[in-house]
Amino acid sequence: MNKFHFIQSIIASNFTRLTFPFKLSFAVTYKCNLRCRICNIWKKSSSFDELNICELDRFFSQSRDFSWISLTGGEPFLRTDLPQIVNRILKYCTRLNTLHFATNGTLLPEIKEVLKTARKQNSSLTFAFTVSLDGPSGVHDTLRGVPGTWEKAVETFIYLKNISPQITARLNFTLNAWNLDKFTAMWNAVKSRYPTLSFEDLSVNVFQKSDFFYDNPQAPDIAPGEILQAISSILLLDKGRLSVNNFLRKTYLKLYKNYLDTDKSPLACKALSSACFLDPYGNLYPCVMFNKKFGNIKNSSLNLAQLWQSEAAKQLRTECVNNHCPSCWSPCDAYSAIAGSFWQAYQKARNYHGPFKQ
Repeated sequence: MNKFHFIQSIIASNFTRLTFPFKLSFAVTYKCNLRCRICNIWKKSSSFDELNICELDRFFSQSRDFSWISLTGGEPFLRTDLPQIVNRILKYCTRLNTLHFATNGTLLPEIKEVLKTARKQNSSLTFAFTVSLDGPSGVHDTLRGVPGTWEKAVETFIYLKNISPQITARLNFTLNAWNLDKFTAMWNAVKSRYPTLSFEDLSVNVFQKSDFFYDNPQAPDIAPGEILQAISSILLLDKGRLSVNNFLRKTYLKLYKNYLDTDKSPLACKALSSACFLDPYGNLYPCVMFNKKFGNIKNSSLNLAQLWQSEAAKQLRTECVNNHCPSCWSPCDAYSAIAGSFWQAYQKARNYHGPFKQ
């Protein structure tokens, strides 16, 4: 039944602005135990109080109709009360189809604890994990700023792959200035440890600059030609079977040239049409890239459904439609855009006959 509601919401998002978002991205904390070259989230001020359990209990008790919730950070498993947060989500969001965790994979004991309590509460729900891995061990550890992170990430990935069909795990490879030619080396290194590795186990995205979420405006740029060459190489290797994940991943990569050519999203953005972003302090935004708030769940008497229908939210949605926003092609929202403009995405992706011409 939950999957039907999820599919129904995706189909509806192809034609209209939903009356309530089917997807919530929630950064439970900006704290992080790594020091990544391409991300400065860990430098963000911690002078604000993060949402506590009582506040989250109230929020999710009034905002129950999500189909897809993505918990991110920082590193979400640094929150010692994450089992309680997940408990509240599962208690109230009875239409939930997928609960997703974005993690650096270094905190396996904490991951096990969250999964143990969550699966007791709901054994039929899909728990999805993306574990960041940006190259072979030396490259990854240098990028992450902490030795030994590659080993821990791969150990976590393999552990998650072997638990249950209800738990999906994928490696997330972010193309950036330091690893453009390291995908094959990463693939071979992981495959030596996990021989059944396939492209179904991967998510690939391109590094994005943001002075809001990632706080990384000083990170080095990548020449468009170098990005397209790296994407072409990955697509040539990618022989993954037909699946939803493969369609989303390949379409995201195939449309990247469209984004570089126009500096605009190749498809209609679905921020504040079918999805939104909640930060650790209760602020609501259209997405992780657009630094304009449409409310705060801590200091508002309104619930999310009411804030979603507010004039502030509708005005921000208009700005998104008119490209008066950062105009990104970040997977966090690109995947929602692909799902919400399925036929157009399919037609545009068909035009890719690879490799990209420079």
